[in-house]
Amino acid sequence: MHRLLESEGLGSVTFGRLSRETGVSRTTLYRHWSGPSELISEAWARVAPSNHAAHTTDLQADLVELFLSVRDVVESSTMRRSLPTLLVAAQRDQVIAGLHADFVRDRRQPIVERLRLAAADGQIADVDPELLVDLLSGPLFYRQLIRRTRTSDDDVRTFVATVLASVTRRP
Repeated sequence: MHRLLESEGLGSVTFGRLSRETGVSRTTLYRHWSGPSELISEAWARVAPSNHAAHTTDLQADLVELFLSVRDVVESSTMRRSLPTLLVAAQRDQVIAGLHADFVRDRRQPIVERLRLAAADGQIADVDPELLVDLLSGPLFYRQLIRRTRTSDDDVRTFVATVLASVTRRP
């Protein structure tokens, strides 16, 4: 499954294809997953593990570390091949749309919570943490999906510093 996602992308994942390549019957596959959409969701969870946001006294360092990890997942060969297809599939398939929404929410939640804590601690202004996550993650996905360019460590540091500068409380 992972090899198919990495080499050929999301469209290659069908129970017929998996059955032929692995020797596992379609019946067995259906016993474990209701359909390819559920199997794809499980595979994606392995490709892009949940985020963990450190909570040290240095919010900027915590976010840089986190978004370097996000960048690495976004720029992985599996993600580069599969993410565009997944986004299209989510527009057409309600099961994939729901799985995608859950996937995104679960990966955003630790970041949102870290930003809420930073606001509660007075490190940043009390602004919408969902918007801050959009501002921090947007450039990574834009560069990968639209511009098809890589994002350097320095770029990630700049994104984080710029967003935090706009919401950091000044004494």
